[in-house]
Amino acid sequence: MLSYSVIESDPRVRRQVDWLTGAGWAVDTLGLGGRPTTTVRQHFLLEEPSRWVTTRSGVLASQLLLPARVRFRRQIVDRIPRAARERLRSGQYDLVVFNETEFGPLLDDPTVFTPEALQARLHLDLHEYHNPVQRRQTLGARITGPHYRWVRSFIGHRAFTSRSVVNAPIGRLYVDEFGVEPLVPVRNIPPFVDQEPSPVDPGETRLLFHGLASWKRGFDAILEAMTVLPERFTMTFMLMPNPAVHARLREQVDAHPARDRIRIVPPAPMRELAQRINEYDLEIIFYRPLERNLEFALPNKFFEAVQGRLGVVVGESPAMAELVREHGIGVVVPGFDAADLATALEGLTPDDVVRVKAASDRAADVLNAEVEREAFLAAVENGTRAG
Repeated sequence: MLSYSVIESDPRVRRQVDWLTGAGWAVDTLGLGGRPTTTVRQHFLLEEPSRWVTTRSGVLASQLLLPARVRFRRQIVDRIPRAARERLRSGQYDLVVFNETEFGPLLDDPTVFTPEALQARLHLDLHEYHNPVQRRQTLGARITGPHYRWVRSFIGHRAFTSRSVVNAPIGRLYVDEFGVEPLVPVRNIPPFVDQEPSPVDPGETRLLFHGLASWKRGFDAILEAMTVLPERFTMTFMLMPNPAVHARLREQVDAHPARDRIRIVPPAPMRELAQRINEYDLEIIFYRPLERNLEFALPNKFFEAVQGRLGVVVGESPAMAELVREHGIGVVVPGFDAADLATALEGLTPDDVVRVKAASDRAADVLNAEVEREAFLAAVENGTRAG
């Protein structure tokens, strides 16, 4: 299992590890951080990069002077522990799972992926849409852009026997671009949690946003909506660490006319999240379609809210809106302005909140990790080299 992330705190990769070990696979991991779980046979820690690769002058020199394959060797291959490289080279593995794009060029490195290694099933799992054009247009982005696009091109490598993706709309973008077989959708859904919706207080509707601290996640619209919503609405931001975003949000909350009804709280541990958010009524996932990943978003928090037995309030984001309508678990706001959000929320009665939370309770039986487990295992175990 290859992942350029701290696997122990990466829910999607952790689930893959759990699914494979539960299905009888002996799993080794290569990534950042410590051993992700006791069920892993061996964890290989990706070593620290050489200083010259990370300094400004080193990055500039490597991007402008080194061929792409040499640059990749310095940035990634040289950091893989020797024992892990030897196991790959020898063909010991029956399956290698590539999470995201960072390790893709290994497939064309004969010092690692020998003919013996290439006999394994090779699975690529894509967690999001990787735009061929970098969003930032800074000098640094322009310098590193060619390398980014080269690494990204390995999404279509013919050695992969199977591919999965976070949702079907994003998968179709990759099929259209690379001409590969349809990617298997494996959504970011947590395990089933056996609990009931919390009681609804007619005098208070408890709104929640939990997860990544980013202004692209609609914080401005939420704060603006709170200026006009009745006093029965309270808002909680349960955010991952990000000092700059926290400071700006705290400043805006302190100056907000409804500041007594808005709070910022620490994040809950991943495995306790559904239980910790159960006290709330409605999760707000109001993403303006500023980019492809936001347009087609179907994030962890959507399904975590369902397992928490919350109703869900979303914009016309197609992947989320489809599930909200199918299961009746919330409200689809017909626009992306703060006024649209406020109008949709104000129109909800306490009985409506009870109804969508009850629908979320029913949906939790089907929107859980077990369905995704079967899809993932079928993809990795049945894949063939078809491009």
